[in-house]
Amino acid sequence: MSLSDDSLMIPHAAEERGRPTVREVAQLAGVSIGTVSRVVNEIPNVSPAVRAKVREAIGILGWKPSTVAQNMRGQASRMIGFIFSDLENPLYASMIKGAEDVLTQAGYLLVVGSSNDRPEQECSLIELFGQRQADGLIFTITDENHAEVLDSLARARFPVVMLERDVNVATAGAVTANHYEGTLSATRHLLDLGHLRIALVSGGRHNRVGRDRLRGFTDAYRERGLTPSPSLLRIDERIAEDAFGLRQTQILLSLPQPPTAILALGRHLLRGVLSACRARGVRIPQDLSLITTNDSELAELVQPAVTVIRYSAYELGREAALLLLQRLERRNDWHFSSIQVPTKLVLRQSCARI
Repeated sequence: MSLSDDSLMIPHAAEERGRPTVREVAQLAGVSIGTVSRVVNEIPNVSPAVRAKVREAIGILGWKPSTVAQNMRGQASRMIGFIFSDLENPLYASMIKGAEDVLTQAGYLLVVGSSNDRPEQECSLIELFGQRQADGLIFTITDENHAEVLDSLARARFPVVMLERDVNVATAGAVTANHYEGTLSATRHLLDLGHLRIALVSGGRHNRVGRDRLRGFTDAYRERGLTPSPSLLRIDERIAEDAFGLRQTQILLSLPQPPTAILALGRHLLRGVLSACRARGVRIPQDLSLITTNDSELAELVQPAVTVIRYSAYELGREAALLLLQRLERRNDWHFSSIQVPTKLVLRQSCARI
């Protein structure tokens, strides 16, 4: 697209005011300041058409980038980005604290950003950290298969460590809790107590945590030559909604053959499960055994206290930071590596024998 004749008058006005600015280049080219920066710094994720517009505007205005800024390009910023999905999830606060303790000691600044479960916001944050010359990124992607987010990660010029997720990106390592073993142990415990109709209320198959939990659940049944009832698998991507646990428990308790035990595996679920049981007059553990995950004050203080699959969110953040530092030391060797944080079944009073 050619520039209008009126645009050619801008350099004269700029000369009267003094040295042209990057903002004027962006306005003349019809792009953001960040896009001008990417063109000047020869970052590849700019289309040829946009790149041509920016260079034409630079030529018209006679703008020259700051020598200081150019000299800084490529230097380490000593900054690490952390993108997480849910501001209301206290697990992320613990993960951030674990990562910060490691990175601060190593001389890095941790900068966090919330995507609010929006892939477009994740793309924007990845781009922003790239513009700010971040040295690396810790990331909890919302949808592991989102093409635009994966493309943004693939183009990033820094190493990435995924928290509780799997992605097919060569530069990404992974740190996760061992949700498979945790769910396997919890399901075995309920089967040992004589429960055959066990309900699984959990996140869906589009992230590693949900897949590992479902695999642990079904494998525990398979060990004993059994198959779980499909009607008791309440798996959904909307697990983050507070009402999900309440709604699914109401459905389960209304079945002709309701479950005798529930595995409520998600931070948002326990309150809804307990509310549904109270409304129906279902007693725990006399009428229904219950196991949850992500230990909380509610699980510990409610009567009876709820058995949990416990793991340390702080350790997840800490291990992610340590893995990222290792990858920063080997900038030309970013092969995939994975670390698992152990889980532990903490027995309390919410489970009883049939």
